[in-house]
Amino acid sequence: MSPEVRQAAHISTARGCGFVALGIVTLMIGFVYQPSLSLRMGGTCFLIAALILVLKARRAPRRPFRDTEVWLLLDEQHRPNRAFAQTAIAHARAEAFYHFAHVAALLAVVLLGGAVVMGLFGH
Repeated sequence: MSPEVRQAAHISTARGCGFVALGIVTLMIGFVYQPSLSLRMGGTCFLIAALILVLKARRAPRRPFRDTEVWLLLDEQHRPNRAFAQTAIAHARAEAFYHFAHVAALLAVVLLGGAVVMGLFGH
């Protein structure tokens, strides 16, 4: 798989995950007066986001390559051969989804762990 396909998949996924993260952080800021609740809500939302990303990664091979943002992001000269495009783009998308699912799961663990620690100290 070419680095251009991998980079396009990463950019496409990062953009979507960035908007989700912005929404989650905004939700957490709305509950800043109750820090433990804010952390629990953020951790739960990031855990849900990680689950959705894993499900999207598992479904990536079934999505036609021409219907993906990755295909649209690629310049004409960087697009893979049509015979190989479905496999290459599906693999790149799944790899990006799993990467960001891992990041979201780590954020969930940190936030939920922070909520547990705050609960232990009675905040």
